[in-house]
Amino acid sequence: MDLLINVMLTLQNISDDNFTHDEFNNTNLSSNTTPSHLALRFGAIVMLVALLWGLFANALTTYSILTNRDLKNITNMFIVSLCINDIMNLVISNFMVLISYFTMKWSTGLILCEIVTHFTVLLMGSSLWHTGLIAIHRLIVVCFNGFYKKISKRAYTIFVLTTARIVPLLFLIQPHLGNMAHYEPKLLRCIIRKGFGLYTMFVSVVLMIMPSVMLIICYVAIFIKVHRSSSAFRGKRKREWLRREIQITKMFGLVFLVIVIGYLPYGIVRSIDKQLLLSADFYVAISVLYAVANSCNPIIYGSMDRNIRRACFQVLNLDNKCMKYERKLRKSSSGNINGQKSEIPSDEINEALPLNANAPNK
Repeated sequence: MDLLINVMLTLQNISDDNFTHDEFNNTNLSSNTTPSHLALRFGAIVMLVALLWGLFANALTTYSILTNRDLKNITNMFIVSLCINDIMNLVISNFMVLISYFTMKWSTGLILCEIVTHFTVLLMGSSLWHTGLIAIHRLIVVCFNGFYKKISKRAYTIFVLTTARIVPLLFLIQPHLGNMAHYEPKLLRCIIRKGFGLYTMFVSVVLMIMPSVMLIICYVAIFIKVHRSSSAFRGKRKREWLRREIQITKMFGLVFLVIVIGYLPYGIVRSIDKQLLLSADFYVAISVLYAVANSCNPIIYGSMDRNIRRACFQVLNLDNKCMKYERKLRKSSSGNINGQKSEIPSDEINEALPLNANAPNK
């Protein structure tokens, strides 16, 4: 009996380097099935395309903004921060899941398993806190512009970007760190152990629900304010300023929506199917949806911000194609309102001035 106990203890202390896929299966008896080869191959190809596109597009957006003096403003600094967050998420989370889909096992050991699990949660939370704090920023700009003119833009930007990362990092300060994750063969990824339900609930409340509520409240207040005040803006410059601010607000709102659409299905299914009774192929599908959503933000920035789009085309030496696209966009966006032709507002009039400049006069 003592010999059997010693053997079992020895097996439990196997190093991470020798902790293979079969050994993971032996420690997770509740998961007796894995995704089909067809689902894994198809999911891996889609995730690979999304990963390459996400890395390229986020890097291009970041480079275009940071190397263009005219684009170095508060709004675009938020975009750069979100791009960096997305790149980290793609490299740390999506890449490791992609490898497990191609190899059909987790071959990097428990240490990296724990790291990837926590960073997936932290980066998702950081993205949501970015959008929540940016929503507060939009509320101040649109509804309390007089106050916004008085505050230090640099200090305010640093506060937003720092808080969006510090809040998620606080969840690493707990005594069980390093022993919270395990590999789940059915999902081909690492997840938090069942014994940490309170921690999971706290993560959901602080990193998901709180920034979501912040964003919803701010956006409702913004659009109520706009509805009541739009008729009061009689000057052309003021109307264009307001329209531009609403466009920026919609852009970040769409970023938030994409994050939620990508993560929510997986989060809801995991919270309902705690025993992992659903098909493994179904989990592959919602994991692929999350991976694709992580790569979509640059499309939103480029389609909704003309200056960023132009800068990216210039970096790629596609200026002529950009101008053709602009003319087509102007033509399709022009309309007839009250018998007068109306075009999309110019991007040159907005609150997002360089960090060392003052806000526009109203």
